[in-house]
Amino acid sequence: MIDRTLEQLMALGLNRYEATTYLALLEHRGFTPVQVAARAGVPRQRIYDVLASLCARGLAIERHSDGQRRYFAVDPTVALPALLDERRRQFEHEQAALADSMHTLLESLSPVFTSGHNQIDPLDYVDVLLDRRLVVERAIDLARSAEREICVCFKLPLLGDRAANFAEVVEPLQRGVRYRALYERSALSDAELRAWVRQFVAWGQQARVVETLPLKVNLYDQRIALLSLHDPVTGTLSLTALCVTHPNFSAFLQGAFEQLWRDAEPFANMAAVPEA
Repeated sequence: MIDRTLEQLMALGLNRYEATTYLALLEHRGFTPVQVAARAGVPRQRIYDVLASLCARGLAIERHSDGQRRYFAVDPTVALPALLDERRRQFEHEQAALADSMHTLLESLSPVFTSGHNQIDPLDYVDVLLDRRLVVERAIDLARSAEREICVCFKLPLLGDRAANFAEVVEPLQRGVRYRALYERSALSDAELRAWVRQFVAWGQQARVVETLPLKVNLYDQRIALLSLHDPVTGTLSLTALCVTHPNFSAFLQGAFEQLWRDAEPFANMAAVPEA
């Protein structure tokens, strides 16, 4: 109970010595400094400063009797509301000082922020993906966020499984997004993949076939490009992919795609050929 009372008094702005001394004064009518120090457990060399502070804050009264100084507690019903008012005024002063400090900081830091964010980092629009799973997840997310058109240049090997590849195609087609895909002829020699493409076409994908493709790339709304890169030494597909959000770069790739698309063979021609 005493510990809880101490905490409450300290919450009103008293330190521990002041709180314990005030509680000790409440228990007896008139203590000398030595007596209250012993009662409150306050070092004698500190008690005079503590008592002076309590008197200044309206929690104690000093009186002289028989040549000695004695201290009396002020009625809590009077002292504590006054202490609360003092604490409130102190809090309001601190809040006002913090507000002034904040305005000063805003005046000095806002120009720094504005200047820094007006600078364009040339790599802000390039995201390097080094993990196969991240590449697959990014492709699905971009397909789901596409609003108008997706254009794909497809080369083996597959990065995702059947479920991932179907998810990447089905969702945008269901939303009415135009979906065009160029497939490398060698990739369609795989009977399972050829069956996938037939299903995609049945759902609305426009598919054409070319002999070779320079890059494995997906274009989204002529705004974002996702490129899976081949190792220039071995020629094999690495796990490195670039996601580039740059309209000029995407427009350039879109132009290349359109040229390839015009020269490509409709998938329907190949699909009509009996499987070996």
